[in-house]
Amino acid sequence: MANTPRLMGRKDAAAYCGIAESTFSLWVATHKMPPCIPGTRKWDRRAIDAKLDEISGLAVTPPEDPFDKWERENRTGRSSGRDSLAEWRAGKEKRRAKYRPQMGLEYRLESILVYMAAHPECETAASIPNAGPATLEELRKAGAVQLVETEREALCYALTEKGKAEAARIKKWRSLAP
Repeated sequence: MANTPRLMGRKDAAAYCGIAESTFSLWVATHKMPPCIPGTRKWDRRAIDAKLDEISGLAVTPPEDPFDKWERENRTGRSSGRDSLAEWRAGKEKRRAKYRPQMGLEYRLESILVYMAAHPECETAASIPNAGPATLEELRKAGAVQLVETEREALCYALTEKGKAEAARIKKWRSLAP
């Protein structure tokens, strides 16, 4: 076999495997055999050998998944990985609880508050999407915004320190959502 070429056509590849051409084509379609080299109609003998080793159970074991390795190394007498997943979820919920919104606003009001924090130039009901005078009044009553004196005829609103802190909490809370 020293003089046999490394690349071979479908007929030669099927003969190399000792199967019919149609069976070889089926094996390629079902990923039992590697596909031909892109842009050619040739198969690599070594790729075929590797797939046959894999099918036969002779292949080298694939590298261990990093999470499985970490979990195995950090398991302390636990019977399964479910405990570590539960611990991870509990830890995430604990981190998330630190940023739980405190003003008890509806989602719609929270969204407006976050928008105002991100766009301080938007200070009137007309310049803030989905906000009207009644909505901004609700936020004012909650202590999140305050009326600002201006020379314009329209009412202008600005976030209070309490409102800025709540907007930051809401943004972080949402980013840690499960």
